[in-house]
Amino acid sequence: MSYTLNVLFSFSITLGAILGCIRYRNVSSSFFPFLLLVWLSLFNEMFSFFLIRSGRPNAANSNVFALLESQVICWQFYQWKLFERRQKLFYLLLAGFFIIWLIENFVLSTLHQFNSYFIIIRAFVIVLMSISTINNLIVFEQGQLLKNAVFLICIGFIVYFTFSIMVETFWLYGLNQSKIFRNHIYEILAYINLLANLIYALAILWMPMKRKFILPF
Repeated sequence: MSYTLNVLFSFSITLGAILGCIRYRNVSSSFFPFLLLVWLSLFNEMFSFFLIRSGRPNAANSNVFALLESQVICWQFYQWKLFERRQKLFYLLLAGFFIIWLIENFVLSTLHQFNSYFIIIRAFVIVLMSISTINNLIVFEQGQLLKNAVFLICIGFIVYFTFSIMVETFWLYGLNQSKIFRNHIYEILAYINLLANLIYALAILWMPMKRKFILPF
């Protein structure tokens, strides 16, 4: 895959960011964390692009983004009532992610290296939350799931973060020594990223509108 095509795939999140700006005032506030996540993702892609173009590493901002991403996604599932009867679990997850991130980036390693353990743990938890949410939708939701924004976002999370777990596991066990194998992994990841971003854009189009309150006469 060419460098230009890889960059274009990375910036496919721009479509969702633009749609989010257009629909922001009209969509249900329960989706605001996801819109924030999309905008943060675009900012991180832009910042990483300029760092790489200037010959500097992007590990530090990628590690910071991984932490922010975990917190915002947990907040989004909180908005979707996943923790309605387990609010303590929500706060434990937020604190747990933060503590694990601190230990890996400042004790076991440094902020300026790409670190895998937090990425794997975070991705695993996000996949579990997505599966649990989809199960709830199947049981309680009526209508077409393919037109349900929550369902689409969860599918995007499962697709992207499952592959993320695989990639980081390869890295941990040293399976990235072969340049050809490494290039194939990066190419697949680029397509997975594109697919997830397109799913997110579709989900933004299907986000429900704000409820309008009618004043009694």
